[in-house]
Amino acid sequence: METFKLLLVLPDVNNERILVQKTEERYCLPAGDKPVGENVGFDEAHVYNGFFLDIAGIPVYRRYTFNTQNHVVFVFEQVKKDNTMLPHDGFDWVAYDDFACDDEEVHQIVSSIRKNYNHSVNMPWVNAHGFCPYFDWLRDACADKNICITGEIAQVKNAYVSTVFRIPTNIGNLFMKIPGKIYITELPLTHELKQLNIADFPEWVDHNPDINAVLMKDMGGSDLPPQSDVDVFKDVVLRFAQIQKEASRCLPLGFVPYDYTVEAILRRLDIFAEEAFEILKGSEHEISDAELDNLKRNILTAKKMLESIKDIPIPDTINYGDIRPGNIRVVGDKFIFYDCAWGSVAHPFFEIVSFLAIIRRSLPGDAKEAIVTAYLQEWLAYGSYDELRYIFSVIEALRHLFFAIVDYDWVKAILVADGEAIPPMSADDWLLERRYYYFASVLKRFLFDTINII
Repeated sequence: METFKLLLVLPDVNNERILVQKTEERYCLPAGDKPVGENVGFDEAHVYNGFFLDIAGIPVYRRYTFNTQNHVVFVFEQVKKDNTMLPHDGFDWVAYDDFACDDEEVHQIVSSIRKNYNHSVNMPWVNAHGFCPYFDWLRDACADKNICITGEIAQVKNAYVSTVFRIPTNIGNLFMKIPGKIYITELPLTHELKQLNIADFPEWVDHNPDINAVLMKDMGGSDLPPQSDVDVFKDVVLRFAQIQKEASRCLPLGFVPYDYTVEAILRRLDIFAEEAFEILKGSEHEISDAELDNLKRNILTAKKMLESIKDIPIPDTINYGDIRPGNIRVVGDKFIFYDCAWGSVAHPFFEIVSFLAIIRRSLPGDAKEAIVTAYLQEWLAYGSYDELRYIFSVIEALRHLFFAIVDYDWVKAILVADGEAIPPMSADDWLLERRYYYFASVLKRFLFDTINII
């Protein structure tokens, strides 16, 4: 695995100075104590926030992350909006113009942070006010409900999809979640699904649609272990099938989710190959003319396969968008499916195909077929088992195409929202780089798939 040096950058509250570490000869940026992988930005944020406090003496939350050729960069903001805070010995505040560095990449990193510290189209907390408006709302919401904050607030997650804080209170731990803005529809979709009362969700204490934040109670229990027993996975898909059937009867929703029905995907396939080719052109993930031809051939086959199932009357339903063991909470005898990050209306089998692809490495022998069989039993009102198994096989064979269309839409939404001029080494740059990577990965899997009429 490729490794990088971790840099820890803290501007002051006015973004006029940065905190540096002093050596005998020069200033340098604080750094991690060991090499890291490029996806370290998905690790628990409070661990690194605590490391920075230990070495530098200033409590921080992480605003955003980005990667460069040789570095992973964590960009922080102060917990206390106080420009008089004194760091530990060996550290000092230095004006941007006074920070000199022989390493050109580090110089570019600092210049980019100076320019982009308070700007992100996707991460609403990346602005001159930072996390302050969210903590103001948190304190007001707690006061209004006679909830007392009893300890230190910890930032347990910070990524381009969302940031999450754990708040100890007299009624137990609460969690404040702030999703990203581009493509992610978690809060409005979850709010609507909660009103329908067709599934268990985390209990909300309060939410604020104006700042797109939610305060919720601790769910209790534990996440579904990825190496769960096959019977547990059967129970999971059976419960989810029940939710899917209930959700299908509640359509259309007042909130409009994304449309990834079979009919909608068929309408897009005539131009999808060219769209994918164009959006990747000029990036490190661009596809060749030969790959484009292969993509077109596979799309023609996919169209025939989808045409063969589009008139079989299995109802479309709500697709949560990211069902995985880490987003399934086991609480007693209940499964709580949460993090409806980019909800859509889609064929119900799409979600289970995605789930099985995620857990596939932990399944022994013929366990997958046993899980599929259990799931399909829930849909026998809509066709014979053989018909249902055929439909499932088609959707499974085309899973990379479904994933590619979803990821294309996310990349396109980023480019539209940012005006297709995203600054390098910025909050949105990390978002775009990751989404390009995931889109290109599934697209290339599809164009190299050997798919046949089943």
